[in-house]
Amino acid sequence: MLAAVGLLAFAGGCASQARVDAVVRISEVSFAPHEIRIPVGGTVEWRFEDGGLPHEVHADGVFDSGVLGERTFRFTFDTPGDVEYRCSIHPYMSGIVHVG
Repeated sequence: MLAAVGLLAFAGGCASQARVDAVVRISEVSFAPHEIRIPVGGTVEWRFEDGGLPHEVHADGVFDSGVLGERTFRFTFDTPGDVEYRCSIHPYMSGIVHVG
């Protein structure tokens, strides 16, 4: 039962059908742009475009894309504030989302 609850929370956070307010490209082992601003309720889409090199985008306690290659990941931010994120595979890769 707990796994199902986690899956529902993850699927809701992905916002697969939501409008995209900002796009972050993952290529050449970096996030571009590094820093973005979106409104509360805004959705960010990370595009994994690094030739199949695996990356993972996460912000502790907020979201986690899982390890992906050539795909996209979306997350909708419902709480104002600054959210720092990084790639656990390449810890020097980091970015920030300013919400609100």
